[in-house]
Amino acid sequence: MTAPQVRRVVWIHGDSLSVTDPALSACPDAPALFVFDRPFLQAVPVAFPRLAFMYQGVRDLAAHRAGPTEIRVGSVPDELAAFAGAHHAAELHVTRNFTPDFARIVDGLRAARPDLRIVIHEPERLTSFDGPLRRFFGFWKKVEREVLHGEPAPDFPRRGHRQERR
Repeated sequence: MTAPQVRRVVWIHGDSLSVTDPALSACPDAPALFVFDRPFLQAVPVAFPRLAFMYQGVRDLAAHRAGPTEIRVGSVPDELAAFAGAHHAAELHVTRNFTPDFARIVDGLRAARPDLRIVIHEPERLTSFDGPLRRFFGFWKKVEREVLHGEPAPDFPRRGHRQERR
């Protein structure tokens, strides 16, 4: 006798618009939801092409998934709580996002649905670099070879030292 399957839903956010997203990959048949965050959009001007890009990304994901995918507009914690309730979900799966809004939304969802288990998947790392980030150019010089070609990153030259060219 097999154990009953837990009902799961997936939260898709702006940084998880990929067919290889860890949360979507873990739950390929589960209903998924993307929410355009109305309070955020009212406070921060977002250009229409960016909104269209996100909409097209969700639409493309939906075309490649076995499970149903929805788009809503509203308060993200409220919409996620309602979506999980409508699907009688016991778990919500999401890929970690490193923005302050992510933590706020997760906290709001936990307050609205304390019975809902939130499973946070770690995003795929594009590089092994984990040093301090001061300027993008310095970071990019360290990781460019690894990111674009899969080769180990060369030692980054220190200030005052000249790098030898070949």
